[in-house]
Amino acid sequence: MVARWLSRPDVNQWLSSEWRGRVIEPALIAIAVRNKRNRFFLVRTNGAACGFVALADLDIVDRIAMVWYALGDPSSGGAGVTTAAVGLLARIAFESLDLEALHAWVIEGNEPSRRVLLKNGFRESGRLRNAAVRDGARVDRIYFDLTRDEHQRRDHALS
Repeated sequence: MVARWLSRPDVNQWLSSEWRGRVIEPALIAIAVRNKRNRFFLVRTNGAACGFVALADLDIVDRIAMVWYALGDPSSGGAGVTTAAVGLLARIAFESLDLEALHAWVIEGNEPSRRVLLKNGFRESGRLRNAAVRDGARVDRIYFDLTRDEHQRRDHALS
């Protein structure tokens, strides 16, 4: 199911070049899930799987990881499902895995993904100009980060 989602051009257009524009084999997902530096979580709404959130490049020494996510069921879009799932992933990262910082990036033009990060307290931290190709044009990769302290302050402010 995840491989099918990531094979869809409307989903993988926003991913890095190794995933973009290709059919993803289930075996590749199985390898990624088994890698100790990754943690994948299936996202469900109303009992049905609709996407996933993940930590990649998990570094237990420096206590950092990259956040990534995909909404596989477009009918679940706009309902805050991905935003809530990324929020739970951040809580797991900081409270259960004892990480200190998370980072993520979006390809310029992916406003829904950008909003997911901003709603979860991530801040824009930089930009790699002309770092990706989308629809035949060079676009920027925009980086975001969130520290444990920022996440805790945000959680306390929301309580």
